Amino acid sequence: MAPQRNENDLSISTEIDQLLPVNERKIYPIKTSRHARMRPLIVTSVAALTAVILLSTVYSEFKHRDVFKKNDRTYIPSKQINVLNDMTTAKVNTAAKNKFHLVHKHNQKPSSSGKHKTTVCTSQLMITRHCEKEKKVKVDGGKVKETDTTDMFGNRHCSIKGKARSEYISTLFAEPVQYKDSLDESEEHASSETSIKPQFTPPLKLYALSEARYKHQTKDHKNFREIETLMPTATKFHLTVDQRYGVRDEGNLALDFFETLSKSVAESVDNTLTAKKATNGTAPHTAEGARVICNNGMVVVNWKHSRIPNLSAALGCGKEEGCPQKYHSKDFDTVWLLTFQYSIEMGNESKKSHSRQNLKNSPITVEGDWKVSAQLVNEGFDYNN
Repeated sequence: MAPQRNENDLSISTEIDQLLPVNERKIYPIKTSRHARMRPLIVTSVAALTAVILLSTVYSEFKHRDVFKKNDRTYIPSKQINVLNDMTTAKVNTAAKNKFHLVHKHNQKPSSSGKHKTTVCTSQLMITRHCEKEKKVKVDGGKVKETDTTDMFGNRHCSIKGKARSEYISTLFAEPVQYKDSLDESEEHASSETSIKPQFTPPLKLYALSEARYKHQTKDHKNFREIETLMPTATKFHLTVDQRYGVRDEGNLALDFFETLSKSVAESVDNTLTAKKATNGTAPHTAEGARVICNNGMVVVNWKHSRIPNLSAALGCGKEEGCPQKYHSKDFDTVWLLTFQYSIEMGNESKKSHSRQNLKNSPITVEGDWKVSAQLVNEGFDYNN
């Protein structure tokens, strides 16, 4: 007969004891070690701790996604242009303080025949996609699998083909003299079917998607493709690459660019109005002394392809301005070239005789407006040549 367990003291009785009266049976208590008694508590604690860690990780991930969702804005190009107009208004009025009485308006149709329309700023911004990222690997069964080019730490980099593209992109920008020669060459071959490599003015500013991509990134690896794509260009023209902005930071990048444009326009308008006063109301065709960025200055942005439409919208370029609503995943060659042009119309508020003296002394009304247009250009990169 198997030993029986006493319900009260966790003891057992032998088979012989079972034949004795209950009051004469001997009881042999079970000896349990301290570790055996602690084992259930340890198992329960470890299970609870594991559950807490798991729940904390899941919560952090969902919170991370929720933060991105809240920060991921949908930009309306026309409203973004109004933001740029308002920023420019503030900068121009500040620059003209104590010099002119300015009423700076945007989105207004010309209302006076006595006003002179003057373009005071033309600037370009180029949006390019990062370098190629895949390498083809043959797996069992003869299938070909495309994988990311990563290092031993899991960080992502340009593939060999991507590095070649990065070097090629730097050759698309030429010094002013070379740029003019390339334009002349393009005009000579305009009717020819031969493909001419596009040429652009040297960049003044470079932006690249942050290597961490996300501000609250939980993953350890980083992505260096965007910065690697622009490094040959940065080295060639002795520039640094601005990496302050990550995914869903397109609006902040646009504001930074708008700030630069607005400062440049303010200086240009101030010079234009000064020249107008000096010439008794005759506005010059162009403003002298404007910052370089307003003289067909080039800014280059290298970005993640799926976010390029969002970036262009934040910059004020949508379908109506010529920016597509999608950048195809297999396309590494298309450049989105955005042109920003700011024009002002100047007239005098005085309705009296338009004599030279009145024009000289009367306050100036300035109405300005930004226009954005886009052009799609192929880089012309051929890895086989």
